[in-house]
Amino acid sequence: MIQFKDRRLVIFGEHVRTLRENLGLSPNDIAGRTSLSKSDILSIEQGSKNLAFTTLLELAKGLGVNPKELLAVNLE
Repeated sequence: MIQFKDRRLVIFGEHVRTLRENLGLSPNDIAGRTSLSKSDILSIEQGSKNLAFTTLLELAKGLGVNPKELLAVNLE
């Protein structure tokens, strides 16, 4: 069975990756600051993980940004 990624998750993941790279952080850096695993972070960045609110908060904490910065993405 072929599964397609939700385009909104892919766009969000690209946004997260760009933020992380602009901050000079690696997935391991984020994982070390949060309860998220490197695998979780990579899945989010690839648009493969539909994340929960608490995951969004952990991701923001790991990036050192306000959660609203994660949500400041145009999904259209």
